[in-house]
Amino acid sequence: MTANIEILNAGFHSIIQGNQRIGFKSFGVPESGPVDPFTSSIANLLLENKPSDPLLEITQGGLEFVSHKDTYIAISGADLNAILFRKKESNKIPVGISIRLRDGDRVKFNGSNNGFRCWCAFCGGIKVSPVISSTSALESSNLGGIFGRRLLKGDIFEVINNTKPGNKILLPLLNFGNKRNVYLRVTKGSQYDKFSKDDIETFFKNSYRVLSNSNRIGIRLSFPDDKIKPIKGFNILSDPSPLGAVQITTDGNPIILLQDRGTVGGYPKIATVIKADFIKVAQLKPNQLINFKLISVEDALKEYYNISSLLEKSLIEVNTDLIKDYISLSEKYDLSYFRLYTENFKFLLKR
Repeated sequence: MTANIEILNAGFHSIIQGNQRIGFKSFGVPESGPVDPFTSSIANLLLENKPSDPLLEITQGGLEFVSHKDTYIAISGADLNAILFRKKESNKIPVGISIRLRDGDRVKFNGSNNGFRCWCAFCGGIKVSPVISSTSALESSNLGGIFGRRLLKGDIFEVINNTKPGNKILLPLLNFGNKRNVYLRVTKGSQYDKFSKDDIETFFKNSYRVLSNSNRIGIRLSFPDDKIKPIKGFNILSDPSPLGAVQITTDGNPIILLQDRGTVGGYPKIATVIKADFIKVAQLKPNQLINFKLISVEDALKEYYNISSLLEKSLIEVNTDLIKDYISLSEKYDLSYFRLYTENFKFLLKR
């Protein structure tokens, strides 16, 4: 019943992520899991998988794989221009629907200027054994996934391939395009009150540039203007480092801590990015500019429940008659909304 997936080109960074590794931070082991747990779950739900089943997290693109048996995939997140190659034909794979792969089909993610990460789920989930209660790969400790590392050319993994997805589609309620400036909402960090008023004002007034040495441990930032006086960092007794914490290093440059961070640290934390904004965090690209906006803990909780509700409502089930009527209307009327999903629906009909 299983299907084998062979990696032909690993691309910039592609890695297996699944459920979070909960309850081990006191031993120095972070939770790992997808950088954006909201959007990644959509790819699984499109295939009738569990939300946290193991899938591929693909950063920037370049990944290419071949399926050695019929199976289904679904992509969520940024549109990294995935192309399906079947014999002499090639078709762009839409984001937000399930796609059937035939034995020998190749899929290549070419990358895009709109967004930075996507997630590719497989029917039944990727077959990997949990390590410390999680299937997610943690590269710094060689845990989970395939040998605890990113995918490499020649890797082969199995997918469980035990379900047949319905006709679910993802409504375009979220925009994964890259704006020049992105605002990230934050709550006060554990050392917020240790910073001077001038430093706090500087932190929220100025923009920051995403550096190219960012990774799943953290997003490194710098001031885009050398004339801006950096915030003075300082050392503290090491304390817990929560997901999304914004550390200020001794050179004054912030780091947003991500899923593979160290669980304790000695840099002061001025703020914490709210969980709802990890949809934005996952799509940050090198040289992109960001600003921070302070909100209350109560508002952060509201935004968490709002985004969870929005994603739940963004998945709908459609039947064949509705698809045919939809395509007919799009061909009859010049309506941009109808044109948006015509190609997606045609993929569903081909299945």
